[in-house]
Amino acid sequence: MERKEIEEKVKEILAKELNIKKENITPEKRLIEDLGMDSFTSITLIFELEDKTGLEIPEKDVSNLKTVGDIIEYLYYKLFRKENVKDN
Repeated sequence: MERKEIEEKVKEILAKELNIKKENITPEKRLIEDLGMDSFTSITLIFELEDKTGLEIPEKDVSNLKTVGDIIEYLYYKLFRKENVKDN
């Protein structure tokens, strides 16, 4: 999955969950301060991201995701690493 695909998927999910236009969501937007995310929406977002990517996102990692860009980079890293791990 390409970084651009991840960005689009994150924007789609955020737009749906926060009821805002996808065009208003940029990587530098802060989830709480700029987009109005609350704890309930945060949990829903994580479930959606896990469902769409097949990744498990540990709760301890969630607190480090402060911006849209943080989510994109986190998912890209996890997916890229997952795709390049070979079974022994």
